Amino acid sequence: INNLGVRAGMSWKDTGTRELELAFQGNAVVSARMSQLVLGPMVERGWGRVVMITSVWGREAGGFPAYNAAKAAEISLAKSLAREYGRTGVTVNAVAPGSVLWEGGGWDRRQKADPEGIADFIRHEMPMGRFGTVEEVADVVAFLCSRQASLVTGACIAVDGGQGRSNI
Repeated sequence: INNLGVRAGMSWKDTGTRELELAFQGNAVVSARMSQLVLGPMVERGWGRVVMITSVWGREAGGFPAYNAAKAAEISLAKSLAREYGRTGVTVNAVAPGSVLWEGGGWDRRQKADPEGIADFIRHEMPMGRFGTVEEVADVVAFLCSRQASLVTGACIAVDGGQGRSNI
């Protein structure tokens, strides 16, 4: 399970080569390297699961441009690896969480700093009226890692409570 997220740069005008490199190194490159390490042994066993934790922002515009592009690259990598390894017993998928709240995380800090602003964000941007939880994302990952998900490969599953606006 590749689960790392590095944000670099804010707006596009604030994003230079260094920020792009940091975003790609801390997201897509790490997922690619980890996948290279595990795919060989999985293929030898004839069974394995690779899951990349991406983001709703890898599927559509929003958030920070360098981060979005790096997460989109992870989604594309998962699809490419799924096609390459499809006949080996190994599945490769992406999970794209929306806004997830956990103690000490970014949304927790923002909620404590600006409860009214976050309540407004939830009211306007979160169709289910709340943040997602770590457990809800983990449940989807656990399913993808199970034998019950043997036909699911190359998918990018949004776990965002309807937050995303992408039709695909």
